Amino acid sequence: MEDAMKRWMKTSICALTLGAMLPMTAFAAELSISFDKQGTSATAVLTDVGTDRYAAEVTFQVTNTADIQFAGTADTHAMTVDGSAGTVTLYAASRTPLTAVDGSLKLGTLSVAAGTEVKQVTGAVVLDRTLGRTEYADVSLSVTRDQDGSDNGSNGSDNGTGGDNSTGGSTGGSSGGASHPEAGSTTDSNKDRTPEVSVDGKGGKVKADSDGTVTITPDDGYRIAKILVNGKEVDIENKLTGLKSTDEVVVTFEKIEETTKPTVSFTDVQPTDWYAEAVTYAVENGLFQGTSATTFEPNANMNRAMLVTVLYRMSGEQAKADTAFGDVAQNAWYAEAVAWAKTNGIVSGVSATQFAPNQNVTREQMAAILYRYAQYKGQETGNADANLAAFADANTVSSYAVPAMNWAVKNGLISGTSATTLSPNGSATRAQVATILMRYQKNA
Repeated sequence: MEDAMKRWMKTSICALTLGAMLPMTAFAAELSISFDKQGTSATAVLTDVGTDRYAAEVTFQVTNTADIQFAGTADTHAMTVDGSAGTVTLYAASRTPLTAVDGSLKLGTLSVAAGTEVKQVTGAVVLDRTLGRTEYADVSLSVTRDQDGSDNGSNGSDNGTGGDNSTGGSTGGSSGGASHPEAGSTTDSNKDRTPEVSVDGKGGKVKADSDGTVTITPDDGYRIAKILVNGKEVDIENKLTGLKSTDEVVVTFEKIEETTKPTVSFTDVQPTDWYAEAVTYAVENGLFQGTSATTFEPNANMNRAMLVTVLYRMSGEQAKADTAFGDVAQNAWYAEAVAWAKTNGIVSGVSATQFAPNQNVTREQMAAILYRYAQYKGQETGNADANLAAFADANTVSSYAVPAMNWAVKNGLISGTSATTLSPNGSATRAQVATILMRYQKNA
């Protein structure tokens, strides 16, 4: 476990420096630097970067790079200094989320020479759990300094530390021990940043959160056509981060065009087979394809890559082929589907770095994955209390899969391999999955 953690940390730090990785659309963030009374120690915090962030990088300019040191709060942290350019870059990575619920991410503490000032921030990057990269080109800077507690403004000349008159040149009015923000600063890290959101037409839902995150979910049969932020079109994503309460997001969905339904005629699927209707439905609706022009292989086992691809097609959403799994190549036919399913909590890997795309899916795993998909789509799944005791092998259902199997049986998606058996640990076949998905879509 320790070696795996070290490998993940190394991967996170490396991923932060890889500019070729596909970034998520981001808008603005802020670097907050808070100095102590002596001006030689300061905490560094990134704010407005959303939640579920596991790694971060930020670069800023300082007036003096000599003897600068960094003590990070993350499991893994580092600092690079470019003396000629006068820039400092801080790195942080952790196995657990670094961000607080308000979207702030504490990097650590800087030790600097007396009189050192922090200047412009040149950029910031954060990574989510799957190493999905979000870049912030617009990063504001907030610098605060803890003034000497005996300074009550009596000398009539307090115009800000070190001649910085960003406080407006107060003459005898500063409160003892107060913290004075420098130019362009803000001290309210807990402000509500819920943006205004709306849908132009129909075809999906848009949800805005107080941390400035917007989640976009198309209805089945629809996809995202256009996203406008303050009237400007941005890249199509299912999630936007770093927004403010003054921002306005308008999303347009479009119906996925129905292509001419293919003629379903497989030599291994006869009209009298119990799964014939489901195979026809799955192929006509673009959920499945034949294994060749003339065969469907209904009794072949369904693997993990196949199942997430079917659900990805069914969702009508779009994703980038960017995952943290070492066994999922960027150009694999199922790479986009795996990235989408992992990002949205529908599947997880068999380990932190392995997805096992070719591993067969059991019937209980299939039920659990479809159960999570239904929850992701906002469908009611609670209080599904089916009587699994009617099946002799009900006690072999894994504990994690019991709610999903209850839901699937109660809603008629799974009826058992016989009148008395569920076969939860048996492999799910292509015919069984086609049948269950047909029932699911018709009941939705």
